[in-house]
Amino acid sequence: MRKVGITLGIGIDIINSLRFSKLLTTKSSTFTSRLCDRILNPIHEIPKFKTLTSERQVQYITGSWAAKEALFKTLGPEDQKQFNFNQWYRYHDSYGKPFIWSDSYDGKDEEFHLSISHDESLIVATVLRQKTYKI
Repeated sequence: MRKVGITLGIGIDIINSLRFSKLLTTKSSTFTSRLCDRILNPIHEIPKFKTLTSERQVQYITGSWAAKEALFKTLGPEDQKQFNFNQWYRYHDSYGKPFIWSDSYDGKDEEFHLSISHDESLIVATVLRQKTYKI
């Protein structure tokens, strides 16, 4: 048995990490905490974020933002109305392939493939949303 997919949407986002660097270094720790609570998943991403150096924190939160913006663009209007950044999280399967998912999303048999790249201060994320079938 193998799995095949039908593309439901594709999204892309590019962001300059200097925007988040300024926010994380010039604002109070309360602001940083609120920003993280808004963007990062409390179970899967915030614990990891707290273990990173400040430079890696900037890259991590910027990557999460770009991935979730790209994912948002793959969704239909009804799902976009209910979209909440911190309900989604990035993960890697057992082969190291990146995905993005929400435990509260009800899209049965769907996958959100993630590709994310960093080049100096630029971060680009692409998400492919597909419905999967086993044949």
